[in-house]
Amino acid sequence: MREEVLRISEVTYAPQGGVQLENFCLNVFAGEIVGIIPINGHGLAALIELLRDHPSLRAGYVYYREELVNSWRAPRPHQSRICVIQSTSCLVGDMTVADNIFVLRPGFKTWLIRPRVLVRQLQPVLDSLGAGVQADAYAASLTSFQRVVVELVKALVAGSRLVILREISTIISDMEMARLGEILRRYAEQGLSFLYIGYHYEEMVQICDRTAVFSGGRIIKIMRPEDGNVPYEELYMRRVREQIRQPRLRAARKPVLEVSGLCGGKVRRLHFAAAAGECVVLQDLQNTIFSDLIAMLLGERKPDAGTIRLGGRALKRGDREIAVIREHPDVTMIFRELSGLDNLCMTVDHRLPEIWRSSRVREGLRREWAGRAGGELLDVPPALLSRRQRYDLVYQRIMLQRPRAVFCVQPFSGLDVGMRMHIWELLRGLMDQGVALVILAVNLADTFTLADRLVRVEHGEACEIYERSDFDRLPFSAPWLDLYKKPWREDAAPLESERPSGARAKSSAKN
Repeated sequence: MREEVLRISEVTYAPQGGVQLENFCLNVFAGEIVGIIPINGHGLAALIELLRDHPSLRAGYVYYREELVNSWRAPRPHQSRICVIQSTSCLVGDMTVADNIFVLRPGFKTWLIRPRVLVRQLQPVLDSLGAGVQADAYAASLTSFQRVVVELVKALVAGSRLVILREISTIISDMEMARLGEILRRYAEQGLSFLYIGYHYEEMVQICDRTAVFSGGRIIKIMRPEDGNVPYEELYMRRVREQIRQPRLRAARKPVLEVSGLCGGKVRRLHFAAAAGECVVLQDLQNTIFSDLIAMLLGERKPDAGTIRLGGRALKRGDREIAVIREHPDVTMIFRELSGLDNLCMTVDHRLPEIWRSSRVREGLRREWAGRAGGELLDVPPALLSRRQRYDLVYQRIMLQRPRAVFCVQPFSGLDVGMRMHIWELLRGLMDQGVALVILAVNLADTFTLADRLVRVEHGEACEIYERSDFDRLPFSAPWLDLYKKPWREDAAPLESERPSGARAKSSAKN
């Protein structure tokens, strides 16, 4: 009989009166990898809080390792040994890998610490995982993939029997995802269980035994690899296919942005170019160059060598013809002390010098934007806006700025399926306006569908360049990649039958 590691039975959780989980049911068995696809983000954070902290419930029961750990009758506000691995690190950067795993472990009570003994005990385990991690290395020196592997080992040593992986695919590359899947499967065979939270069923089917579709605070469907595809993807699929079918005339145009031999920090001899209306995706396989590259684009750091040219001239510090959309722009690019209208006007004063002095100009801008988002939203603090409205505010600010080139860092990071579709449309809108779009990404799940060219960067240097016509020869599996391998026709079969079944996708990924 299979051991049940987790059972959540008809739980309703309403912190501060707002229902986050309603009649929520889920069970996970020992050695099982269960995926969760959030159609919208409602209740996802509450689910993780429910598993880690056992808050008071309005209804239902939670069992961990076949023991009742929380119920509506008797809440038990303590933490379980359930580990969460996500995009932000829980390791102490100034301590070694061995110290992070052993010394910071709950219950570690040894008065005398022998670092050499800890390293000697840990190194064979790390070597067996094939991640190239040294037990005496400092955690700050690890790549994103190595950090995830170390956190996984740390969870095992701490006695966790259930590990939650939340959107790991945004911080590690596609090939590393395949290696991580092998590691998860190895530990699953030893009885460890996983909840894998992701946003693409094509990604899930290669890793998970079954996948739960999560929407509005409840599980609406459980799917297995042989069940085919998730119905909610059909609209997204249609838009992506239309984008791929469009004739690519942009590549013949003269480049607007040219980066040649750029060096600085982690960036080493980087070369690429982008034309008007073209999308170039820079895939950083080690997730190391983004901060240095952005600093040089914004003039915060001078390049050690190489040039950045925009429209045939050298890029100047503070040049408004180039724009950067940072990761999580609803937080990193919003001025919370200002109104929505003030946020909107932040980078348009080079086009409208009187924007801060003339009420007439500001009123005209208000009327222009009101039809898109509602005029009443422009006068309220951004903290009162929804996440989607804050994203719209940032992207509309960029559109009003009218740059010739836009760099967008991990645009789909941390977003549910509905928001990903919306951001995809906003990025396509920038391309339609003739902007040279450069997307900085680690994983290609959604950015892949907009790309005219893919530049893969390893150790700060471009190692491979693929034009869109070559995407069918990419040496890895990724969501949407099958669209580039099929000769799509206008008279093709309906979408449900166009895409390979989950079982065939899993088989092709293994091959």
